[in-house]
Amino acid sequence: MLLQSLISFEIPDIAPSVILFWIISIVVALVLIDTQKLKGRVSILIYLIIVFYAGFLLGGIPNVSIPIERTLNTLSERGDFLDLLHAYAIFGIIIGSSVLFGRIFCGFACPLGAMQELLSKINFKSDVKGQKSNKYHFEVSSRHSRRIRWTFVGLLFLIATILGLSIFPLFNPFSGFSFFQKFEIIVFIPFLVLLLIGILSIFIYRPWCRFLCPFGAGSDILARRSAIKYMRTEECTDCGLCEKVCPTQEAAADSKKGECYYCNRCIEICPHNAIIFELS
Repeated sequence: MLLQSLISFEIPDIAPSVILFWIISIVVALVLIDTQKLKGRVSILIYLIIVFYAGFLLGGIPNVSIPIERTLNTLSERGDFLDLLHAYAIFGIIIGSSVLFGRIFCGFACPLGAMQELLSKINFKSDVKGQKSNKYHFEVSSRHSRRIRWTFVGLLFLIATILGLSIFPLFNPFSGFSFFQKFEIIVFIPFLVLLLIGILSIFIYRPWCRFLCPFGAGSDILARRSAIKYMRTEECTDCGLCEKVCPTQEAAADSKKGECYYCNRCIEICPHNAIIFELS
């Protein structure tokens, strides 16, 4: 009964506000990244706005996990996939942005992503000295994070297909943001998951995005082929500073940037301003 309530839990129709916020957030982020002004307090302010507005006020919107939830529910109940076309259309537009700008949505529109990024700044520094002296963070390679994420996504679909049970809504952290609007029992477990992810984000960089998010699995594939991404210029001296502070090990010159969330640590540490945002 509780699981079914979670699946049917609907968020008020605020599509125009969400779309406008999504566009503004991404455009502002792209401009600041391109002009190399997304540093220090400016980035913190942007993340705070995203968490407060999209998280606390809108209740975790945009929630890119909704199409996944409904797909798993349709699989478990042997429902009609035609009913999911609207959700798929929105999902396609959002994930399609990865082809142009990589993981920009995850970095500057997703409230859960913004929350994780904010908390990561406690232990994941933008300077080598601060990074080395900090013993309270754990780094996981992109290769291992991808394996964990795809294993998790595969298990979700197997459970829904074979056992006829959609368990994802039970712990979807996006629903946990709604706990700040309505103190309802159906979002209590997602709220606890949200808190857990917040705590883990202090020690592990973006644990939800990198290890569990179904949307991230698809976005990662497209982001590797994105048209615009961080690139090194001729001024680069191969000092390796950017690679030392990158929390996803995606700062290498030959990296595909599939797990780059535009945290801007590489830009901040580069002594020669040799990293720019341009067509690859």
